[in-house]
Amino acid sequence: MLIIILMGDKMIKSMTGFGRGEANENGFHVLTEIKSLNHRFLDLSVKLPKVLSGLEDRIRLKIGESIKRGRVEINISLEAYEKSLDSLELNYDLLNQYINIIHDLKKSVNLTDDIKLSDILSIPGIIDVKSVNVDIDNVWTVVEKALDMSIKNLIDMRVLEGIKLKDDIINRLDMLSGIIDKIEERGPAVINEYKKKLETRINELIGGELDQNRFLTEVAVMADKTSISEEITRLRSHISQFRFSLDSSMPVGKKLDFLTQEMNREANTIGSKSTDLIIINGVIELKDQIEKIREQVQNIE
Repeated sequence: MLIIILMGDKMIKSMTGFGRGEANENGFHVLTEIKSLNHRFLDLSVKLPKVLSGLEDRIRLKIGESIKRGRVEINISLEAYEKSLDSLELNYDLLNQYINIIHDLKKSVNLTDDIKLSDILSIPGIIDVKSVNVDIDNVWTVVEKALDMSIKNLIDMRVLEGIKLKDDIINRLDMLSGIIDKIEERGPAVINEYKKKLETRINELIGGELDQNRFLTEVAVMADKTSISEEITRLRSHISQFRFSLDSSMPVGKKLDFLTQEMNREANTIGSKSTDLIIINGVIELKDQIEKIREQVQNIE
C-alpha cells in the first residue's frame, strides 16, 4: 500500500477525497482540512480566519499546484498558544453618547435608577472584538506545513479511490472488447443470410436463372450499406487510447469523458446500420457498459 501511495503522481486520481493536516510552530497551532468533490473544473472555496485573509492567494496557488480538477473546500483554523489573536476594546464615544442620553431621560422623566455595569455591557457595539496584528510571513510558515500535510493526505485518498476506478474501468473495457468481437464475427453471417434470402425471394418471384451480375451487385450494395468495419476499428482504437490514458501521469478525466462520447457514437452508428437481432442486442450491451464507464469517468481528475 505504501508503494502505491508513493507512486500517486503516476496514477489516475479520483476527484473525491479528504485530507487533514496540523502544525505547531512559532507560537501558533494551525489545522487545515481539505475536502474535494466532482467538478468539471477546479473550483476552490477557502475559509480562514480574518487575520489570515492576506494568505488566501498563496493558499489558492498552493492547492492549484497539486489539484487540477474538482470542487475543493479548504477550512483553516488558527490558534496562538502564547497570546490571544483577539483583543477587546471599549467604544468610549458610543458609551458617552448612551450615558448622556440616559442622563437626559432621567432628568426629563424624573427617573432615579442608577446606571449599572450590566446595563453598559448589554449595549450593542459597546465592546469591539478586534484581531491583533501578526507577522503574516511568520504564520505562513506554519500554515504551509499544515497545508502540505492535508494536501498529501487528500491526494493519497484520491489515488486509492483512483485505483478502484481504474480496475473497474479496465474490467468494463475488457467486456467491451469481447462484445465487439462477437459483433464483428456476426457481420459476415448477416451478409450470407441476406444473400440466401434475396436469392430465394427472387426465385419465388421470377423463377429461372438469376442475373448473377445484378444479384451480386445488389448484395455488394447491401454489404456496403451495412458494413460496420470502420466503426469496429474506431471502437477498438478508442479502447486502446482509453487504456493508455489510464496509465498517464496527467489529469485525463476530460479526455476519457470525450472518448466515452465517441464510443457511444460508434455504438449508435452500428445499431442504426443493422437489423440483425444479435448485433442489435450486442449494441445494447455496448451502450450499457459505455454508460457505466462514463459514470466512473465523471469521478476522475
